[in-house]
Amino acid sequence: MIEMLFGGREKQQRRKFERAARAAPPGPLRDFYEAGMPSFATPLGGLEMVAIDLETDGLDFPASAILEAGIVTLGTGGVRADTAMRLRFRPDKALSPSSVVIHRITDDELAAALPEAEALALLLPQLAGKPLVAHFADIEAGFLDAACRRVFNAPFVAPFVCTMQLENRWFPRTRAADGLRLGKLRAGYRLPAYRAHDGLTDALACAELLMAQVVHRGSEGLTIGDLLRR
Repeated sequence: MIEMLFGGREKQQRRKFERAARAAPPGPLRDFYEAGMPSFATPLGGLEMVAIDLETDGLDFPASAILEAGIVTLGTGGVRADTAMRLRFRPDKALSPSSVVIHRITDDELAAALPEAEALALLLPQLAGKPLVAHFADIEAGFLDAACRRVFNAPFVAPFVCTMQLENRWFPRTRAADGLRLGKLRAGYRLPAYRAHDGLTDALACAELLMAQVVHRGSEGLTIGDLLRR
């Protein structure tokens, strides 16, 4: 039954993953791929996931820079606070004033941050072998792919759970235009309000939202493949 449900999707994703692995040069990205891709049939409680949020200087994947990555692991017992990690990336050019208003990260704060290649070398091992969780995951997937293409001349491919897509899929209903924003959805589950546009805080907020969604939906029989974005 699992093969019937996920066979086509998993095979397609695995082919993309393997093609990307062949393109990756020796080093952090190759090591990421060598950790493998989890099976879609893995029971939900049988595998850790990593919630990730990126703060960026714009929304153009090739042209905009990653400024900050926040990550935290979700284990079988919930969020693992001991895994929380914040990484700052030093961009090649000055930040745009319009983006600083949103993420509140300044050029001075990034002066001591890591170059993109060094930051990726620290980040990728934390993501290896695990499904990644993000709110509107196309952003995180697109920026990580663009960064890996710049640094390693190879794509970034990983299985993502998108909490925004999951909410729409599991609990479809008419909403206001901003009804799928992270803060709005958290409020609907009576989760506390956090400061937005902080990489680590948003990663934690996303992890907690996923746990609330699963509790509301019911976790019995759920697999990783049930959660992954489509």
